[in-house]
Amino acid sequence: MANPGPASTVANHPQNLGTNQALRLLASYQSVNLAATGDTVLPILNTGSYSVSNVIVTNASANLSTATVPLAGVFPAPGASGTAIVANASLSALTSASVVSQRTVASTAAQTTQNLYFNVGTAASYAATVDVFVYGYDLTFLP
Repeated sequence: MANPGPASTVANHPQNLGTNQALRLLASYQSVNLAATGDTVLPILNTGSYSVSNVIVTNASANLSTATVPLAGVFPAPGASGTAIVANASLSALTSASVVSQRTVASTAAQTTQNLYFNVGTAASYAATVDVFVYGYDLTFLP
């Protein structure tokens, strides 16, 4: 049998773009706990400077419109500090795992921090998790 060529790997979210002029995944986190207040760190993938254009929250493990509705947002610094990228707001639209909520981005300013923080300002009064995806533009110039 002939050699099929070099081995390769496939990632869920490949970041091998030939240009930085593309909307791409900047950060993600699976199963963010909404039953406790505080921050979940969203590490930035492969960029030194970026602008957030979309924040998607989905795959809710419970109906988030019942009892105490959790409030959450995305910030450039811990403790909901810095200029909010997505201000703390209700997640009540997430009524099942199949619902996708595109959050309102409050700031598209260029960021250089290597972590974003998904801050739960008001915890759910029941066990609940969501998945978070942050998309935007890589502003780092390619060589």
